[in-house]
Amino acid sequence: MNKNLLILATLVLAMLPFTSWSQTEPTAEPSGNNMVKFNVLPLLGGKFAFEYERSITDRISAGAAISFRPEKKLPFQSTVQDFVDDEDLNKLISDFKSSNFSITPEVRFYLSKRGLFRGFYMAPYVKYANYKASVPFDFDVAVEESGTEIFSRTETIPLEGTINSFTGGFSLGFNFKLSRQLHLDWRLIGPGYGSANGKASGTMVLNPDEQQALRESMEDLKTDLGDLPLGGIKMEYDIHENGTDIHIKRSPWAGIRTGLSIGYRF
Repeated sequence: MNKNLLILATLVLAMLPFTSWSQTEPTAEPSGNNMVKFNVLPLLGGKFAFEYERSITDRISAGAAISFRPEKKLPFQSTVQDFVDDEDLNKLISDFKSSNFSITPEVRFYLSKRGLFRGFYMAPYVKYANYKASVPFDFDVAVEESGTEIFSRTETIPLEGTINSFTGGFSLGFNFKLSRQLHLDWRLIGPGYGSANGKASGTMVLNPDEQQALRESMEDLKTDLGDLPLGGIKMEYDIHENGTDIHIKRSPWAGIRTGLSIGYRF
């Protein structure tokens, strides 16, 4: 009897490895409903961008992107100057320095049946952005007597200001699974349109001749900004003995979102 039990026990132990192997299931899809991403494409313009996405259903997710750029010269400056056909405005662009911060909530609708966070998606979004800028603004002062110019000189007033914009748009893109938890999120294009307003000021003691010269230069700048595409930028200004105050009235504002992000699902 004891001998039969020993034989049976030996057979059971011998079969355990094969039984365990036969019951092993394939590696399951990660069950995480969250994804964090770093967008590498904005690095070309000196900007850092991070994103978070969370699933709502197996085809819908919600998330937000945050980006910031330390104060630097205008990104792609030469391209912008080629687009603007005005010598004075181009000089202003060459001396222009800015920083910005933005936050962009969005909702994504995935059209693929391959699973969560995978395949082609469409994503409506809204974006708030804050831009800070500084630029030395040159203006020519001519002193006349009896209608004859005695001498002229160039003065420079430092301008600093902020612009706030709100835009809304629609993005199209693909989310590719690279490994169990790594993804590649390629936002193909995301045009947006909205409005912006802001203010700027420059402090400098000005005599009457300098005030008039600055007023004429500001009027030229106002005309140049108003001639920009999409309706231009609406600007008003006030010149006084201590400098100038500039107001950017509610003006059209447009942009395009693109991205190439490395994502981690958890």
